Amino acid sequence: MIINNNISALNTYRQMGANQGANAKSMEKLSSGLRINRAGDDAAGLAISEKMRAQVRGLDQASRNSQDGISMIQTAEGALQETHNILQRMRELATQAGNDTNVEVDREEIQKEMNQLTSEINRIGNTTEFNTQKILNGGMDTTGGEKITEATSAEITTTGTFSDAGATAGTIKVDGRTFDLANMTAIETGDDEDDAISKLKDLTSGGVKLSELVDIENDGGQIKITAKSEGSTSTIEIGATTTIGGLALDAGEVKGDPTTIEKVGMQGADALSGDLAELTSSNNTISVKIGTDDFADVDVKQIDVKLEEGKAYDLDTDKGRAELIKDINAGLQKAGLDGQLTASLSKDNELQLISQTGKDFAVDTTSSFLAALDTASGGNAGDLSGGIENVEQVVGAGAQGSGFNAKFQIGANQGQSINLNINDMRAAALGITGNAGQQGFTATNSVTNGTNDVKAEAALDVSTHENASAAITTINDAIEKVSAERSSLGAIQNRLEHTISNLGNASENLSAAESRIRDVDMAKEVMEMTRTNILSQASQAMLAQANQKPQSVLQLLG
Repeated sequence: MIINNNISALNTYRQMGANQGANAKSMEKLSSGLRINRAGDDAAGLAISEKMRAQVRGLDQASRNSQDGISMIQTAEGALQETHNILQRMRELATQAGNDTNVEVDREEIQKEMNQLTSEINRIGNTTEFNTQKILNGGMDTTGGEKITEATSAEITTTGTFSDAGATAGTIKVDGRTFDLANMTAIETGDDEDDAISKLKDLTSGGVKLSELVDIENDGGQIKITAKSEGSTSTIEIGATTTIGGLALDAGEVKGDPTTIEKVGMQGADALSGDLAELTSSNNTISVKIGTDDFADVDVKQIDVKLEEGKAYDLDTDKGRAELIKDINAGLQKAGLDGQLTASLSKDNELQLISQTGKDFAVDTTSSFLAALDTASGGNAGDLSGGIENVEQVVGAGAQGSGFNAKFQIGANQGQSINLNINDMRAAALGITGNAGQQGFTATNSVTNGTNDVKAEAALDVSTHENASAAITTINDAIEKVSAERSSLGAIQNRLEHTISNLGNASENLSAAESRIRDVDMAKEVMEMTRTNILSQASQAMLAQANQKPQSVLQLLG
């Protein structure tokens, strides 16, 4: 017999500790309701359940997203329902006005209501919004003049107008300082590049000369503007109507090479930027107003305009016009645009490059064409030779709003989304207004659009039987457009409702799988706790007995 080490007591003590630890874990699981409270409880199960939990939460949020999407759709559809009601009333009025039992004063009163109803359609289209987003105005408030950056990887997605209204309308902005060309001594007939450079250098802004911020030099007949500062924060911004490098304000002959804005010692996408301005609207048409170099309705990455002595065209004769168009079309063919673009000239000497495909078109960096233009017409005396060189990228675009676009995230993972497009539902888009004084409309048919926009529009004219009868057909077309839009919205709403049902089913079953891994079986764990509790109490009793066992040695000493 030994007394220094009570092996029975030590064994009982170890067993009691294990039982108490197991009992404590059972109590923890029962109190939390979870089988896995820490990674050590089930490392693999924890990893699997966390992935499932993320998916479940994503599915639940996607369901809420879908419900929000339905709310947006119902907002738009409710507004269009009222637009439908207005159009039905307008059709009724047009039918009434078409009856010659009405005298002029009767039709004037009908016209007043037509005007007001048309204005209300505009107001609905311009003011209906969901979460501060206007949803019926064709998305035009998200399209307009934006600052663009010219860099190797730059991509421009905004349409606008580059126009030359004379140097007095232009600005050059360098690192936040604006230099107004209105303060520049006028470039006169016969001035060369050096004269223009000298006057550019003298421009001041806040007491700082332009020449202190940029280097301006004559590089082989080209005016080169280079920022002196380095880094991505240095910018040179050329205003949308700025003209430099061979463009003249006064009448007369002008000589010069392309204006080149060159990046030197700059890095980043913010190195060089210019402005796009004045949103315009036409279908895939580039308009170039001869004499003002007005490039409209294109997305432009870089265009160098070259002005030099060259062939002149008399735009006052049909022969001169035909020769100009022939040469420009030849240039388009050389630029690789043959079959994609066609040039034409209007009576107002407006050059139009029209996309034949109706889709976006592009010119690669190697394409170029040069055509000589002449402004010897009316008060624009003198020869102006020019063209377009080194077109790095030109993308055709109709600047009309493509409609309000929204994407709904309806799944827990990337790419699980659907698109919503709502077309412009204002009066002009529905075809029930036009510009005042055009298309048989009169200036008295004034229409407002519910905003501070002062653009003049006119309502459908119902002042005669013929006009009222034509208005009925026009309104029928508008009703069909609204019906088609509401039908499209209803289809997407039904789709989202099915999406919500499917998301709920997926979330429910995935939650069940996650629960089986992570949640505790209460009945089983109570049974386990009872077992460990009994063992813990038994081990305590046995420890007391084991501690008494060495006392039997005293009997040997008696």
